[in-house]
Amino acid sequence: MSKSLDILRKYWGFEHFRPAQEPIVQDAINGFDTLALLPTGGGKSICFQVPGLAREGITVVISPLIALMQDQVQNLKKRGIKAACIVSGMGYREIDLILDNARFGGLDFLYTSPERIQSRFFIERFKLMTVGLIVVDEAHCISEWGHDFRPSFLKIKSLREYHPNTPIIAVTATATDRVRKDIIAHLELKNAKIHESSFERKNLIYSTYCTENKLNTIIKYCLSHSNETGIVYCQTRKSVKDVTRSLINSGIRAAAFHGGLNNLDRKQLLDHWLADQTRVIVATNAFGMGIDKPDVRYVMHYEFPSSLEAYFQEAGRAGRDGETALAIAVWNNTDLEQLRRNLSNQFPALETVKHCYRAMCSFLKIAIGSGKEETYPLDLRALTSAYNMEPTATYHSLKLLELNETISFSEHFFNPTKIKFIVGNKELYNFQIAHKKFLPLTTFLSRSYPGIFDLFFEIHEKELCQRLKINEIQLKQLLQELETYGIIDITWSTDLPTVTLLHERLPDDYLTISQEVYAKRKQFAEEKLTAAIQFLTGDTCRSQALLDYFGQTGTICGQCDVCKSREEKNINPEKAKEDLVTFLSNPRTLEDCVNHFQLSTSFIKSLLKSLMLEERIYLDQAGYHKK
Repeated sequence: MSKSLDILRKYWGFEHFRPAQEPIVQDAINGFDTLALLPTGGGKSICFQVPGLAREGITVVISPLIALMQDQVQNLKKRGIKAACIVSGMGYREIDLILDNARFGGLDFLYTSPERIQSRFFIERFKLMTVGLIVVDEAHCISEWGHDFRPSFLKIKSLREYHPNTPIIAVTATATDRVRKDIIAHLELKNAKIHESSFERKNLIYSTYCTENKLNTIIKYCLSHSNETGIVYCQTRKSVKDVTRSLINSGIRAAAFHGGLNNLDRKQLLDHWLADQTRVIVATNAFGMGIDKPDVRYVMHYEFPSSLEAYFQEAGRAGRDGETALAIAVWNNTDLEQLRRNLSNQFPALETVKHCYRAMCSFLKIAIGSGKEETYPLDLRALTSAYNMEPTATYHSLKLLELNETISFSEHFFNPTKIKFIVGNKELYNFQIAHKKFLPLTTFLSRSYPGIFDLFFEIHEKELCQRLKINEIQLKQLLQELETYGIIDITWSTDLPTVTLLHERLPDDYLTISQEVYAKRKQFAEEKLTAAIQFLTGDTCRSQALLDYFGQTGTICGQCDVCKSREEKNINPEKAKEDLVTFLSNPRTLEDCVNHFQLSTSFIKSLLKSLMLEERIYLDQAGYHKK
């Protein structure tokens, strides 16, 4: 234990592990296959990063989330830990360099996707690596019953063929009993040590409210809690933009977050939020992974996700400091209808899926028999326009092709421009003398990034232009010329989704999609949606309902909207009104009354309305007063 604590102190500055982390860390260090189930905010990454440093050799982390991989790699580098990730959009040379570093001991951590580990290029290098630990992050993706099933996860167990004695640690924040069993079976964990923390969050109060004006409800809440930090989750970018605009117009310091932001905008937004300059982040589910702000006092859902796993992760980003926090979902019958429509849209007709495959390959100019393991940026708008395809059906067809293991589909994320010099110092010097117009740019790059002759480095075009006093068009032209001269290797930035063909392009009639698999996926999705709607509309304690779903038991929370409603039924209304009149000796707002009596807003409103009708109180700009 002293070794792991030394690592924790040296790199993270913590004196002690959290109670749930310590046994997980020790089992992984001691070489046991391990399954760790920790709720959002439970410190999952520490559970494999500390053992990864403690064990001899490189730690290979397999994750489905590009943004999370990039965040974790950056955080490790900031701590002086050698880490890299291989993601879609990287060029051959960049991947080649990273794998060489991994093979020869130049990395402590290598992050990659489950699709990437299947390539012969990766496997041949992996065989030669000294691997101390294999990590499967977001391990619920291996189960067909998981809320984000990825068939490629089923191939992870093949890594054991090359390093049979290397332990595997699988970590996830959300897993039902059925999913846990699938994780152990599909990864072939041997005598696995299973660590499961309770998913109960006693400081987090769950509530759902049916309201016809959801936006107004959210604005009012944010205004009345203007000094608190919050997150509002939406399901689409359009909703994110609309809600953000409305909050800002109402005087709320809000900002929009989605997967298409470039790195500079993303960093600036997060810096402002972490510094409390921005109070409310309105976001898609792209926000939250790897981001830890402990004092989030509320998470609101303007649109509810289609599974309780997704909801639990998003709601769980509130109250990580252990102080009271709220998870509030607003909904109406239109939302329920939309959720059902969304589910129906997720499963286009099989012929539509096949047509999408043919159109995509033709659009990307991939010849029959070619394209295997190649990655292509995909402009969905241009594709749907060129082939007169319905955008929603196209998107879900691509997701089904991914489930069919035909392609790997990475949705919108920002991949920055990366550069590496492919000549030595002497050759670069001679080039600079012969081509003086490149001198400011090449000098700045070589001085700002000392390792750029050996590794690829991200550049930020706007910042570079400001330093060199040129515009972005001029910069792009200079970089293109340097690439043509053979001075640099460059991977250009993109915020388009990417598609990787897992097999060579098939002739039109050869693509098969199993009707059984298709039907099974639809059944799983329907069952998850039913559970989500039941949570929203049901009359079971919200906390207890979530625990039941994940196969755990817990006591009635006594704090959610359902529990409050039951409590209020036993309250003597006349006694409550008398107490309220006494409290209104001084002017009070509705929120003052709710906070003081710890009762629901609707109940307090009904009491105030009754007292006003009885002319015992009145309302003015200062609030409610006793007459």
